[in-house]
Formats: sequence, structure tokens, C-alpha cells
Amino acid sequence: MDKLLQEVKDHLNITWDEEETNRKIERIIKDAIATLNWKLGAEIDYSEEEGQEHNLLLDYCLYAYNQCTNEFDNNYFNEIMQIRQKYEVIQYEQSK
Repeated sequence: MDKLLQEVKDHLNITWDEEETNRKIERIIKDAIATLNWKLGAEIDYSEEEGQEHNLLLDYCLYAYNQCTNEFDNNYFNEIMQIRQKYEVIQYEQSK
């Protein structure tokens, strides 16, 4: 979580280190993971530094930090659908 916390803070341009801010960002990250797993239809490891999933998490945290998650789905619909389809194919292959 510490690495992911620092990456999200970097993405949000948060340069200070305060316990209250860190707690808020950690809560945003946990909510983002739960929300994106539901939207993407899979349990995903977002700690990987590269890839659509990681970038989507960072962007969702940006929207959550700025209290505008209501705009996220419209702006990231294509990315959500691409990743969702990827995991649907993976789940289908695993079920064979």
C-alpha cells in the first residue's frame, strides 16, 4: 500500500506528507480498488506500475480526490470496456 500511496500522491501532485492526507488518500485508494473491481468485473492487482489497469486506478483516484467521480464513467468508458473485455476473455479461457 505504501508504494501505491506514493504513486497516487505523485499523480495528484501532493508533495507534503501529513498523516491526515495520507489517511484520506489511502481511503480513496481502497474505495477506488473496490469500485474498479466491480466496474471491470474482476479482482485486479493495481500495484503493477504499468498498464491500463494501473493508469485507470490513478485516474479514478484523481477524480475521487477532486470529488467528481460522477464524471469518471463518461470520460473513461472506452478504457473500462476494454479492460472489462480483457478479463471476460481471461475468465472464459480459465473456465474451459
